[in-house]
Amino acid sequence: MTRLLLLAFILTPIIEIAGFITVGGWIGLWPTLLVVLLTAVAGTILVRQQSTQVIARINSQLSVGEIPGRAMFDGLCLFAAALLLLTPGFFTDFIGIGLLLPPVRSLLAPRLLNWAQSRGSVSFGGMGAAGGGGFAGYGFSSDDPGFSAQGPSVIEGEAEVIDPDDDPSSGKPHNGA
Repeated sequence: MTRLLLLAFILTPIIEIAGFITVGGWIGLWPTLLVVLLTAVAGTILVRQQSTQVIARINSQLSVGEIPGRAMFDGLCLFAAALLLLTPGFFTDFIGIGLLLPPVRSLLAPRLLNWAQSRGSVSFGGMGAAGGGGFAGYGFSSDDPGFSAQGPSVIEGEAEVIDPDDDPSSGKPHNGA
């Protein structure tokens, strides 16, 4: 994962510079800069508009006791889109605009969830058969191992670290003799 991020940080500026040079050659310097500025402004407006809708969905789902998994995923995508659209360049703008489109997010949501669950990074247990407002309707069912119709399982307890060299009956450290 670290190598992938390093590769992204190296390749993204190279791709953006190549895009500036190519588009600048086609339409000129000032129109190229104007297009970059307009995409940042338009993206900011679209992100703000969609963010208010997502926040309203999160609040309404929380008010009825549902887990707003899909709405939170949409919010994360909108945050990433905002960052990408404010970053100057055509490649990042293309990806950012893609994240603004609900059909693209609908395609990404189950794939990213499957990827995260396969790595053991996330669990959506206890969301109920209907998904509890989470990822229901996005390719997951109550047959999936991450879903439980019984509700969340909570196990409470206490733990104590025990040194294997200590003798628990004497309360003194065991010296191995």
